[in-house]
Amino acid sequence: MTNMETLLENIGFTKGEVKVYLALLEIGNTSSGHLILKADVARSKVYEILEKLKEKGLVSESVKNNTKYFQAASPERIIDYIRTKEKKLKTQEEEFKKILPQLLLRQNFAEEKQEVKVYVGFEGIKTYYNEVTSQLTEDDEYLAMTFSDPSLGNKSISLLFQKFHQRRAEKKAKAKILCNINDKITQERMNYSETPLYEFRVTDQILPTGVAIVKDMVATFNWGRTPRVFVIICKENAEQYKKFFYSIWEKAQKVK
Repeated sequence: MTNMETLLENIGFTKGEVKVYLALLEIGNTSSGHLILKADVARSKVYEILEKLKEKGLVSESVKNNTKYFQAASPERIIDYIRTKEKKLKTQEEEFKKILPQLLLRQNFAEEKQEVKVYVGFEGIKTYYNEVTSQLTEDDEYLAMTFSDPSLGNKSISLLFQKFHQRRAEKKAKAKILCNINDKITQERMNYSETPLYEFRVTDQILPTGVAIVKDMVATFNWGRTPRVFVIICKENAEQYKKFFYSIWEKAQKVK
């Protein structure tokens, strides 16, 4: 397949339409018999393809001596076809915007019933943080406890957390990160105090590993060969974790 054929397919032509249109451009005004041989399409399909090309304004038909002849329109007509598609897509976008609130309400209703979610792999973790960010408001807090793991040295993971805290700060949501005083990995790699509304503290108490609390969600991170995030969505459970977090936070040592 040539680049030209690929581009035409990307624009919206089927393989058969591409073959027939290009064949007509080469041979000019012709009957279906000659066209079938040149385009290498089945006789049973050629008239259906020609009808679709006529609908796109790219083929014209004439009759001579009771025989139908077909001719390709100028390739410049493809620009008109693209512009027509753009207008149609714009109209569809405007219509879709009208029903979007209803769809979001259905999603919210479904999420309310959802109690457990599992996000798998690095892309899954990105999805989790994208979902959290989209829900954050300036009244929210992101609370996290000791994410210590050698895998946190991975630049992609470090960049993921950095971007999250930048976006969180833009939403004016606070972040409070708590780790064990002996947890050097978290202190070295997870301290983003340069971002606004971010506090980092250490404690000598033993903490659960890789836990984040935000809104009604409690997320537990597993940084194995395939990273996973297990999220429990339950207001009562989240409140208990927040109480535990703050019982330690108030006595913890501030780190700049």
